Formats: sequence, C-alpha cells, structure tokens
Amino acid sequence: MKTFKILVLGCVLGLLFSCSSNPSDSNSKTISELNIGDKVVDPSWSWEFRHGWGYTSYGDKELTEPVVWIVVAKDHNQPNSITLISDNLLGYFIYDATMQPSGILAGHNHWGNSGKNGSAGIRPWLNSTAPHENEGFYHTFSSSFKSILLLSNVENKDYESGAPYSTQDYVYLPSHTELGATDHEGTYEIGTAFDYFVGADYIRLRAKIMGYPWEDDYWSRSPYSAGYRPVGLVSTSGYYVSDWADANNK
Repeated sequence: MKTFKILVLGCVLGLLFSCSSNPSDSNSKTISELNIGDKVVDPSWSWEFRHGWGYTSYGDKELTEPVVWIVVAKDHNQPNSITLISDNLLGYFIYDATMQPSGILAGHNHWGNSGKNGSAGIRPWLNSTAPHENEGFYHTFSSSFKSILLLSNVENKDYESGAPYSTQDYVYLPSHTELGATDHEGTYEIGTAFDYFVGADYIRLRAKIMGYPWEDDYWSRSPYSAGYRPVGLVSTSGYYVSDWADANNK
C-alpha cells in the first residue's frame, strides 16, 4: 500500500512576511503587493519535515525549517485574501483511519468525516483539532501567523451522491479542480482552479519533500465517485490517480 505526502493550503489576510518579521523591512509585502507564484515565509516558526509513516521520524535527512509558501490565488475565498500552498511536502499521514463496524480498517474518503470518532485523520491533524489538539500542523504555527490565517469555507461533495457540503478549515487539502484538473474521470468538480494551476502542465503539480531531490505522491481531498474508500491524489509524475483512504504504508 502507498503512503502520501501532504500538500497544504490556507488563506491569510494582512501583512505576510517574506524575509523578515519586521513590518518596516524592505523585504516585507502587503497582500496587495504579492503576485501569483511569489514565495513567502514566516521565519519565526519552523516545521519538522519527517519522513516516517504517520508523521514519525525516519532516517537522518529530516530537516526542521520554516515552511516556504507559494501564492496560488488572490481573493479566491474572500476579498483581500491570498491562498497559499506549501512549496515542499510536509510528511506522511493517513487520510482516514475509520474502523468499520465489522472491525476492518477500511478508511473513508469523506473529507468532512476524516478522523471522526477519535480515529486518525488528515483533516483534524492538519487543523490540530480532536483527536489531534496537541499535535498536527496548525499547532506549530506562530501566534502572528495564526492571527492572519482565515477560517475558510471549503467546498466538498459526497462520494456516493455527489451532494455538496462545506466545512470550515484553517488548513485543507486541494481538490483536483483547484489543482487545475478539468473533467477528470472518477472525481467531482469541487471549487474552482487556483490561478497558479490554470493552464499549467503536470510539471507544476510535482512536489518534493525537504531533504530529498525527488518528488512523491500527495493527497487531494477529492473523493472518487465509485466506492467508499478511494481518494484522489497527485502522482510523482504530476498525474491524477487514486488510492485507498486508509493507505499509510508503502
């Protein structure tokens, strides 16, 4: 079974520091001054880029560095905002570890239900909510970064019926649509494409993990319409494929 790196998005509002935490610094820019494709960083906090399954330590190439973000859209979720995507993949984590009534670990490809009932899941881990309140990605953000991060209305569709629903998240995975896919067989249209990916070729979709010179697969939040487990992802070649929601090991 495969495991996938996490490509993370979030929206920020206000002043984002590209090279300095001092607003008067010449390298700082306001939201309106940033362009699609610009890279920004908050140097006041760092993330440990782990390589083991379930976001655990593995090997000697793991680095702790500030997260570099790419500006992929402006005013996408609401006015005077930007949408960011991490330049590097963050770590290995299961999409959903829901145990079925039969006792079988089968997972679920429903973004809104990821990690429900105390199980491991990508959505609560990214947002540091139950059962991951004291861990996860959002937990590590600096107070200044949190203060400009917006709670976004995230569009979704149920895998079985295609019925729309929405969640409120600070951090979320992109859908295939947001990554620029059009009429992708097996998945629903969810949201609209981020400007950075409109008309882009598959090379732009590739992503690396810190400390290694090669790309790896990563999750989207797009459920496949056939079956209750498949979730869309982007392969090492930059193509859209799928695998099971409970996949967490190679």
